[in-house]
Amino acid sequence: MPRRALLIFAAAIALAAPAAAQAADTHAPKGARGDWLPRSEWVMSSWLPFDEARLYDVLHTDRAELAVWLNDRRTLGQFARARGHRSTRALAETLLAPRLRGASSALARRLRSRTAELLSQAHLARHVVFHVYHTPAIPRHAQEIFGISPARYRTLRDSGMSPQSIAAHGRRTLGQAREALRSLLWKRGIQAARSGAMSPAQAAALFAHQEAGLDTYMRRRYRTPAQQVEFVCRLH
Repeated sequence: MPRRALLIFAAAIALAAPAAAQAADTHAPKGARGDWLPRSEWVMSSWLPFDEARLYDVLHTDRAELAVWLNDRRTLGQFARARGHRSTRALAETLLAPRLRGASSALARRLRSRTAELLSQAHLARHVVFHVYHTPAIPRHAQEIFGISPARYRTLRDSGMSPQSIAAHGRRTLGQAREALRSLLWKRGIQAARSGAMSPAQAAALFAHQEAGLDTYMRRRYRTPAQQVEFVCRLH
């Protein structure tokens, strides 16, 4: 290949790679990776401020259709506009209406702020609605779930092992680890409902999603850091 063509090709690759890897969400800091998310507990733990069932009723959709729509470029707000909701603020008020009745002013502000983020930030919304096992509570409670320290858990996770295999390192059976994780997720839902981060109904809905996929989660390998970098450099 002529030198000029090689230079053009190399420049094109250099320009394309960062575009694919850059953070999807507009509130991400400059230079953030494609999988960047705020470290807020509600984001990391999938604590929806409004009820998922109400979202589907208001937008005349369901979880399966939303899973196809939401990606790192299409927002929940865009989906709502396609369904006739022109005002994001009005939609947020509609989604939150049952929760705002009787809520303190401080809680109402938090719920509105979180809902605004969910409607405007594509990657964040997909994470909160569908990535229901990404809670940092799992590594924090690695000793009771897997029988190993949080640091050891992170090392084994980053090596690409599955939760089932990690449990074996801690001399825990699949059943023991599964039940410990199930118990933790249930308690987390109760904690979120008591704090006002979720309604009791949404806490139950989240736990139902988590429980339904728990066997698959326990057997699936985690991505290694290198695999995760490769994954986030793709457009989703």
